[in-house]
Amino acid sequence: MTPFATLDDYEARYGVVSDPSRVETLLADASAFVASQPGFALRDGDELQAGALAAVACALVNRKMLAGAYAGFSNVSQGADGYTASAAVYNPSGDFYLTRQERRMLGLGGGRVGQTDPYGGGAR
Repeated sequence: MTPFATLDDYEARYGVVSDPSRVETLLADASAFVASQPGFALRDGDELQAGALAAVACALVNRKMLAGAYAGFSNVSQGADGYTASAAVYNPSGDFYLTRQERRMLGLGGGRVGQTDPYGGGAR
Protein backbone atom coordinates (compact mmCIF):
# COMPACT_ATOMS: atom_id res chain seq x y z
CA MET A 1 0.00 0.00 0.00
CA THR A 2 1.26 3.45 -0.90
CA PRO A 3 1.27 5.87 2.06
CA PHE A 4 -1.33 8.63 1.92
CA ALA A 5 1.33 11.29 2.60
CA THR A 6 4.99 11.81 1.76
CA LEU A 7 7.90 13.17 3.75
CA ASP A 8 7.51 16.41 1.77
CA ASP A 9 3.84 16.63 2.85
CA TYR A 10 4.86 16.20 6.48
CA GLU A 11 7.70 18.71 6.34
CA ALA A 12 5.47 21.29 4.61
CA ARG A 13 3.11 21.10 7.60
CA TYR A 14 5.47 20.59 10.54
CA GLY A 15 8.97 21.59 9.42
CA VAL A 16 12.15 19.73 8.57
CA VAL A 17 12.66 16.50 10.51
CA SER A 18 15.88 15.07 11.88
CA ASP A 19 14.98 11.43 11.14
CA PRO A 20 13.33 11.22 7.68
CA SER A 21 13.38 7.42 7.63
CA ARG A 22 11.35 7.23 10.84
CA VAL A 23 8.80 9.73 9.55
CA GLU A 24 8.37 7.79 6.28
CA THR A 25 7.83 4.57 8.23
CA LEU A 26 5.30 6.25 10.53
CA LEU A 27 3.47 7.75 7.54
CA ALA A 28 3.09 4.22 6.14
CA ASP A 29 1.86 3.00 9.56
CA ALA A 30 -0.59 5.91 9.84
CA SER A 31 -1.92 5.20 6.36
CA ALA A 32 -2.47 1.54 7.24
CA PHE A 33 -4.24 2.62 10.44
CA VAL A 34 -6.62 4.90 8.51
CA ALA A 35 -7.25 2.26 5.82
CA SER A 36 -8.17 -0.28 8.52
CA GLN A 37 -10.98 1.88 9.94
CA PRO A 38 -14.49 0.47 9.54
CA GLY A 39 -16.30 2.16 6.69
CA PHE A 40 -13.17 3.48 4.99
CA ALA A 41 -13.16 3.29 1.19
CA LEU A 42 -10.42 4.76 -0.98
CA ARG A 43 -11.89 6.70 -3.90
CA ASP A 44 -9.44 6.82 -6.82
CA GLY A 45 -9.23 10.22 -8.46
CA ASP A 46 -10.93 12.06 -5.57
CA GLU A 47 -8.55 14.97 -4.94
CA LEU A 48 -10.50 16.20 -1.91
CA GLN A 49 -10.18 12.80 -0.22
CA ALA A 50 -6.49 12.59 -1.17
CA GLY A 51 -5.85 15.95 0.50
CA ALA A 52 -7.76 14.93 3.60
CA LEU A 53 -5.85 11.64 3.78
CA ALA A 54 -2.50 13.43 3.52
CA ALA A 55 -3.47 15.93 6.23
CA VAL A 56 -4.75 13.22 8.59
CA ALA A 57 -1.74 10.93 8.06
CA CYS A 58 0.60 13.82 8.83
CA ALA A 59 -1.40 14.78 11.94
CA LEU A 60 -1.32 11.18 13.21
CA VAL A 61 2.45 11.04 12.79
CA ASN A 62 2.94 14.44 14.42
CA ARG A 63 0.95 13.37 17.50
CA LYS A 64 2.97 10.16 17.72
CA MET A 65 6.27 12.04 17.48
CA LEU A 66 5.19 14.62 20.08
CA ALA A 67 4.19 11.88 22.52
CA GLY A 68 7.83 10.84 22.84
CA ALA A 69 8.77 14.39 23.81
CA TYR A 70 6.06 14.48 26.52
CA ALA A 71 4.14 17.22 24.74
CA GLY A 72 0.38 17.51 24.89
CA PHE A 73 -0.47 17.67 28.57
CA SER A 74 -4.10 16.98 29.43
CA ASN A 75 -3.83 18.01 33.07
CA VAL A 76 -1.30 20.15 34.93
CA SER A 77 -1.42 21.28 38.54
CA GLN A 78 1.06 23.23 40.61
CA GLY A 79 1.45 24.16 44.23
CA ALA A 80 3.28 26.84 46.14
CA ASP A 81 4.61 26.38 49.65
CA GLY A 82 3.97 22.63 49.64
CA TYR A 83 6.15 22.20 46.52
CA THR A 84 3.53 20.18 44.69
CA ALA A 85 3.48 19.69 40.93
CA SER A 86 1.88 17.06 38.74
CA ALA A 87 1.07 16.58 35.08
CA ALA A 88 -0.77 14.02 32.97
CA VAL A 89 0.34 13.47 29.41
CA TYR A 90 -2.50 13.32 26.87
CA ASN A 91 -1.11 10.45 24.76
CA PRO A 92 1.85 8.99 26.67
CA SER A 93 2.17 5.81 24.61
CA GLY A 94 1.95 7.61 21.27
CA ASP A 95 -0.98 5.57 19.97
CA PHE A 96 -2.60 6.50 16.69
CA TYR A 97 -6.10 7.90 17.14
CA LEU A 98 -8.47 9.93 15.01
CA THR A 99 -10.04 13.09 16.34
CA ARG A 100 -13.70 13.80 15.70
CA GLN A 101 -12.74 16.39 13.08
CA GLU A 102 -10.45 13.92 11.28
CA ARG A 103 -13.19 11.28 11.26
CA ARG A 104 -15.52 13.84 9.67
CA MET A 105 -12.88 14.80 7.08
CA LEU A 106 -12.58 11.15 6.06
CA GLY A 107 -16.32 10.46 6.12
CA LEU A 108 -16.03 7.88 8.90
CA GLY A 109 -18.39 7.17 11.74
CA GLY A 110 -21.64 8.47 10.32
CA GLY A 111 -24.95 7.06 11.45
CA ARG A 112 -26.09 3.76 10.02
CA VAL A 113 -29.46 2.10 9.79
CA GLY A 114 -29.89 -1.63 9.57
CA GLN A 115 -31.51 -4.65 11.09
CA THR A 116 -30.47 -7.96 12.53
CA ASP A 117 -32.38 -11.22 12.49
CA PRO A 118 -31.56 -12.86 15.81
CA TYR A 119 -32.82 -16.23 14.55
CA GLY A 120 -30.80 -16.18 11.32
CA GLY A 121 -33.75 -17.42 9.26
CA GLY A 122 -34.30 -14.40 7.10
CA ALA A 123 -37.74 -13.85 5.52
CA ARG A 124 -40.29 -16.60 6.04
